Amino acid sequence: MASSGTLMSEEQFKCFICSNVFTSPVSTPCGHSFCISCINKFWDCSEILRCPKCEEIFLERPELRENTFAKEMVEQFKKRTANGSETISPRPEVPCDRHKLVDPVKNLEDRMCKKHERPLQLFCKQDQMCVCVLCTETEHEKHDTNQVGVTGTEIQQMIQVRLKKVEDLKQSVKLSKTNTKRETEECVQVFTDLVRSIEKSQAQLIQMMEEKQKAAEQRTKGLIEELGKEIAELHKRYTELEELSQTEDHIYFLQGLPSLCSIPQTKSWSDITVHSELFVGTVRSAPILYPTVNVTLDPKTANAWLVMSVDGKQVKDGNSQQHLPDTPERFDTAPIVLGKESFSSGRHYWEVEVGQKTAWDLGVASASVKRKGVVRLTPQDGYWTVCLRRMNEYRACADEAVMLTVDAKPQKVGLYVDYEAGQVSFYNVEAKSHIYTFHGCIFTEKILPFFNPDLNDNGDNEAPLVISPVSVREEGVCL
Repeated sequence: MASSGTLMSEEQFKCFICSNVFTSPVSTPCGHSFCISCINKFWDCSEILRCPKCEEIFLERPELRENTFAKEMVEQFKKRTANGSETISPRPEVPCDRHKLVDPVKNLEDRMCKKHERPLQLFCKQDQMCVCVLCTETEHEKHDTNQVGVTGTEIQQMIQVRLKKVEDLKQSVKLSKTNTKRETEECVQVFTDLVRSIEKSQAQLIQMMEEKQKAAEQRTKGLIEELGKEIAELHKRYTELEELSQTEDHIYFLQGLPSLCSIPQTKSWSDITVHSELFVGTVRSAPILYPTVNVTLDPKTANAWLVMSVDGKQVKDGNSQQHLPDTPERFDTAPIVLGKESFSSGRHYWEVEVGQKTAWDLGVASASVKRKGVVRLTPQDGYWTVCLRRMNEYRACADEAVMLTVDAKPQKVGLYVDYEAGQVSFYNVEAKSHIYTFHGCIFTEKILPFFNPDLNDNGDNEAPLVISPVSVREEGVCL
């Protein structure tokens, strides 16, 4: 027994789990203390994190804190025992010490097994019913059972987990609504700007056509007035000739004949023509409204002899081979590089500056094209390209090469792709003229921009291919 001079007894400093005096006591969030090793072992062997004493459930493993007060008191008890100043005689244990007290209940018989008249202390998970200890040895033998309190605790924990999931889902829906609202506003703004741009272009185009028509009418009016004057003069001369031809005075006839026989000074109208197709091509020459794409070169595909700019917008033959990994996507023989951007739908337009280069290839390629060894630039092999060789020989690399006639040497080439229509077109941007179009292309996968700056040719072809930003000029690009 503890001395009468202290209000504390040894029982107050015994671990509920091991029933011994605390060793390194720690406290749980609910306020109960245990040996640190006891509580850790208890939780390691339990599916549910709960307090062994009050059975409070924890959703996460609590952080244990040292109970310094209990530790100091235990040390005092140990010192007193060692000095013989206080003798602790353990209280004899009786079977009911470990019984769990519960609140009084009504209808106690409902909590008893009707077959064995034992308390319903267990829950059979298989049959979903409360059973007694004897039931587990008979009809519920080998069934998965738990203490009723433990099962209730599990259900409570499941409820808490699901409630948390419900809150997470609500929060997710709320966040989704916020994001959807923002995206919707951005979408509306984008299309509003697009409509405004289209309306502005439409107004400018209509105004230009009206001004052309007005100028044509003014010019035609002036020509008609000038023609009217000449017609009047010719009529006058014709009338005078008629009168002269009717006279019988031969002297008068001969005197007036020279002046009337000379044709009045009139304008030659042979070079004046009427153009009924004054506005044909006006819309096709209007500023680009097709989606432009910001193409960037993909260094992973570039041949080791090619040199690219840091921004991925220029490429040329470097005259020496770089030490690069021979990956599956890299071209190992042909001096080719592809763009990073791929297309599997829609319409796309970009421009490449070729300048004074003497040789180049431009176009698009399927994502799965052959990249090792000799490469055949044909649609059958997944390439749709136009090339320049020997300064002025242009050809379309179809299944059978098509020689092209180009009126003006392109300084900048525009490429237009309509995936659904199966069309790949090439344009001379500066001359606003069409170079060539592949029709009826069958695209079965993603396609990518294709570039080949060709060999340096002792410096004659050292200029790079340059992907240039598309500028919508007032006169537009003829597509």
